[in-house]
Amino acid sequence: MVVFFISILVAGCSKEKQEKSADEVAVAFFDAIYNQKDINQALVLCSERFAREVKQQRSAKQVARRLFNMSFDSVEIDAALGDKKLREEFNQEGSLTILFTGLRQEKIYKDLKKIKMIKRGNVWLVDEILADPMPS
Repeated sequence: MVVFFISILVAGCSKEKQEKSADEVAVAFFDAIYNQKDINQALVLCSERFAREVKQQRSAKQVARRLFNMSFDSVEIDAALGDKKLREEFNQEGSLTILFTGLRQEKIYKDLKKIKMIKRGNVWLVDEILADPMPS
């Protein structure tokens, strides 16, 4: 009986520590930049290489403007347009297309950004900004 309760407790704890999917990490990264305006929170979700690029900017606002060429007063972020291969269990890298729907000066704007994600251990990280999926 005691073993049964311990196994339930351990199973419950392991579910809480489930690794985040690439989609969740990508959305959390952009949420940190655009909604939380917290560059340090975003840096935790980057590869070392990409973190160096992000650190060159002094604020989340500068990251948004200079690295992604987008600025919003508020934004909804959706990673539903992800590369199916990225979701496979043993894949170590892939790309995601992120959809942004946001407000700027009371007007609605939509934009797409494509990013490369890599897996280090059991953790997905944002690694690179890829070519714009919607060239002007």
